Amino acid sequence: MQYKYFAYVYKLSLFMSELVFDFTRVFSAAGLSLLAMSALIAGAMMGIYLRPSERTNAIIMAFGTGALIQALSIDLAYHGAYRLIEQIHYSGFSAWLLVALGFFLGGFIYYLTNKVLEKRGAAIRQPALAKFYFLQQKREEKSLILEQLSNVELLRSLPPEDMEFVLEAVTPVSLPADQFIFHKGDDADGLYLIVEGQVHILDQQDDSVMATLSAGGSFGEMALLTGEPRYASARTATPVTLLKIDKAQFNSLIKLSPYLRQSIEQLNSQRIMKNVQAVHMDKEHWLKIALSNIGRLSKSEEYSFLNKSVPKGAPFAIFLGALMDLIPESIVIGAGFSDFVSYRYTFLAAVFLANFPEAMGSSIAMISAGFSKKKIFTLWGLMIVSGIIAAMLGNIFLHAASPTIITFVEAIAGGAILGMVASVMMPEAYEDGGSEVGLATIAGFLLAFLFSLI
Repeated sequence: MQYKYFAYVYKLSLFMSELVFDFTRVFSAAGLSLLAMSALIAGAMMGIYLRPSERTNAIIMAFGTGALIQALSIDLAYHGAYRLIEQIHYSGFSAWLLVALGFFLGGFIYYLTNKVLEKRGAAIRQPALAKFYFLQQKREEKSLILEQLSNVELLRSLPPEDMEFVLEAVTPVSLPADQFIFHKGDDADGLYLIVEGQVHILDQQDDSVMATLSAGGSFGEMALLTGEPRYASARTATPVTLLKIDKAQFNSLIKLSPYLRQSIEQLNSQRIMKNVQAVHMDKEHWLKIALSNIGRLSKSEEYSFLNKSVPKGAPFAIFLGALMDLIPESIVIGAGFSDFVSYRYTFLAAVFLANFPEAMGSSIAMISAGFSKKKIFTLWGLMIVSGIIAAMLGNIFLHAASPTIITFVEAIAGGAILGMVASVMMPEAYEDGGSEVGLATIAGFLLAFLFSLI
C-alpha cells in the first residue's frame, strides 16, 4: 500500500515537472496578450466619447480584417502545416488534412456557440450582427400575418416582393357577429381583408344580402379607388378577424406598387384567380418569397427589438460572446511565444488592429442598448483579464507540446477566429463602409504580409 502511495507521488511529481515553466516566458506572453487586448479599451473610449462615423469604423475594421486573414492563412495555416512537414515528416496532404480539420472544427464550434448566445442577447455586441438578428426576429413575427394575407386572393395577385410595404400598413381587427363594419354613404376609410369568419355585403336600397364573403375575400376597395362614399353596407355574419389597410396607407401602397391598382381594378374573383395562376406560384411558394423579401428594419423597429433583447440576460450573453471572439486569439498569442527574438509579431499586430474597431463598434451598440459606461468598461476589463489568463495557459500547456498537438490547437483557434471574421467583422465593415472596404481590406492584408517578411 505504501509502495503504491509513493508510486502515485512519483507519477505526480513527473507530471508536475512537465509543467515546470519559465515565469519570465509566461509573463512575457501575458504582456503580449495585454498589448493586443489594450486595443479594446482604446476602441471603447473612442466609440463612447468621440463617436466616429460608421464609415470610419468600417474602414478601420476592414483594415483589421485583411490583417487577420493574412495572419490566419500564413502564420497559422501555412506555418502549422510546414511545421508538420519539416519536424515529423507529414506528407503535404496529411499536413493539410490536420490543419483543415482543426479549422473546420473551430469554425463549427464558434457557429454553434454563437447561435446559442445570439438568442440570449449577445447579438447586440456588434451593430451589423444585431441588425441581422433583429431582421430574423421580424421575419418570425411577421410570418403569421403573412400566412393570413396569403389566403387573400387579391394580395396573392401581387408580387410577393411588394409584401413588405403591405405589412407595414396592415392593422388586425376583430369584431363580433351582426356588427356593421361600415354603412352605405360613409366616407371610405380602408380596405378590408377577411382572415376568419364571414361578412355580408348589403344592398344599398333595402339592406338585403347581396353577397357573403368568407376567409380570403376582400371588400371596401372600390370606394377608395373612386373617392366616392360607400355604395353598400358591410356587416359581420359571424365573429370575424379582419386585416385593415386604412385610406392614407392604401394610397401610399398604390404609389409604391402599380400592381396593386391593376389588381384592384380587375377585382372580380375569376380575374384575380387568373392573375394568381398566371404567375404559376402556389401559396407556399408565394409566402416563402414574401418572407425572404422582408429586408428592412426601421429605426423604431430596431430600438424595439433592442429593448426586447436587453432584459433577457443580455449583459452576461454579450460577455460570453465577446469572450468567444477573443479567447482563441489569446491562446494563439501565448502558445507561439518562446522569446522576443524569434516571435512572429504579425498575428499580434493583426489582433490589435482587429480589436480596436470591434470594441469601438460594440461599445456604440451597447450605449444604444442602454448600457452604462461603467458597465461597458467593466466588460472590456474582464475581457482583457480573460485574454491574459488564456495567453498564459496557452504558453504553459502548449509551449512544449508536440508539433501535432500545437498545430491542431492553433488550427482550432484559427477556425474560430475565421468564423468571427466572416460572421461579424466582414458584414459590419461592408454594411457601413460600402465597396471601399475592399481596398482597406487589401491594405491590411498587404501590411500584415510585409510584417511577416521583415
